[in-house]
Amino acid sequence: MSYPSRPADLPPTVNCPYCLSHIDTSRARSVIRNIATQEVVDDVTDAVRRRGLLGVASYDRGNTYLECRREVRLDLVQGEYDYPGTADPLDDMTTVVMNRPGEDSPTAAFTDGIGFDDPEEAESAGPSPFSLADDADEDGDGWESTTGAQPSPPLPPPADENELPEPHYIPYEYCQVRRTLNIGLIGTSSSGKSHLLAAMLYRMQEEEERLAELGLKVEPFAEMWEYYVQREDIAGFFAPDRRTVLRRTSRNDPVEFRMAYTVTSTWTGEETDYVVSFFDVAGELFLDSKARSRLQFIYGLDAYIFVADGQALYGWGGKRRGLRHPSGFSNVINKLRQNERLVARAKGKTPQNPLPQPAVVVLAKADLLLAQKEYWVSRWLELDDDFVLKTVDEESEDVYVYCATNGAREWLYPVNAFEDVTLHFASATGCEEQDGHYNKRKFRHMRVLRPLLSLFAMTGLIDPKTINHAYVKGVREPL
Repeated sequence: MSYPSRPADLPPTVNCPYCLSHIDTSRARSVIRNIATQEVVDDVTDAVRRRGLLGVASYDRGNTYLECRREVRLDLVQGEYDYPGTADPLDDMTTVVMNRPGEDSPTAAFTDGIGFDDPEEAESAGPSPFSLADDADEDGDGWESTTGAQPSPPLPPPADENELPEPHYIPYEYCQVRRTLNIGLIGTSSSGKSHLLAAMLYRMQEEEERLAELGLKVEPFAEMWEYYVQREDIAGFFAPDRRTVLRRTSRNDPVEFRMAYTVTSTWTGEETDYVVSFFDVAGELFLDSKARSRLQFIYGLDAYIFVADGQALYGWGGKRRGLRHPSGFSNVINKLRQNERLVARAKGKTPQNPLPQPAVVVLAKADLLLAQKEYWVSRWLELDDDFVLKTVDEESEDVYVYCATNGAREWLYPVNAFEDVTLHFASATGCEEQDGHYNKRKFRHMRVLRPLLSLFAMTGLIDPKTINHAYVKGVREPL
């Protein structure tokens, strides 16, 4: 009996959301990963190629992943793309233009650093005075004749924390759904990204009925929610009797979906399935020029959540001098614009300006600004209006004015960079942490679901007319 060369329930190629390469599904392995350690525990490639995901035991389907490794990626390198008469805008980065399968014109550009050693300089330097001669082990007994020591076996090179792990793994269910909405949280360390995401996802789980009124059915990937809750003591953050602070996201954490959902949109009268996934990586990566491959995923995102740290404002004591630390917004926007220019020029087209993806700017930890009796903040933050979306533009105006008049114009960069942007006040906790915990009586999620629903409207998962949004008044005129 002969089996198909690829899983019957997958197309010939799928796109890796982490490295943005195209994977040949006829050569990729399908594996089961442990929910707690995320280590590979079983190879189910043969079973999956026979029957697709039905070939896997039902309790393991949520833990089935497609393996993305160098051997299964389609290598369609055509050559370097040069900028005639100009310096390379990406500074020591080699640009490789690639084709999608079945297309004649280049459609994607990938960039990476490359370094070269100078052979002449190496020769002139001469041998190291600490190096042993080639014949140190003259008699071949494994002991050095010169020093009398037994040489140590060569050590493998240390893993580069700036590089994407090889291999990496994509949830199998993600590969099955053709429509995806990959959302990335952008912001520096301690800006509140992880807490905002946790509160946002928790509310989405709790508001099933109200989401249904908007035409959304939301289901987490099988075991992914349980793993998300267990990891980093998310359960302690949710638990009413604990309210523990989430651990800081490490730059060594894998670049993978923090959480993913199957979302069915029904507002058009037809059921349309999407995979909605969330990326949340260490904030210092957005300020690190060496972390190019680990940030490759930002070029494949469909929407962006820019998280502004409300605690970074120099608003205390009436002093308004700007921000305590950079937001990282401009670095990401510059990378996206550079990539947009590369892709457009490779296609022979004009780059899109502003960027076509939708975005939201969330002024997180806004509860800390209430003590300053800020009218712009208190007017919105104390409202329970996550689902009252017709006032999104009005709120956006107030957030814009507040940032512009408090030395935080850096937080407004996305407004001019992206075609569709809304701005929001929010707080994931409603109070400040003390000794690793939040006050149990004061703890509450404040307007955390509203930015996500605004994104859903701008991407068409819910009726775009719900937010009554065409542009941010007074900031940018409609097209």
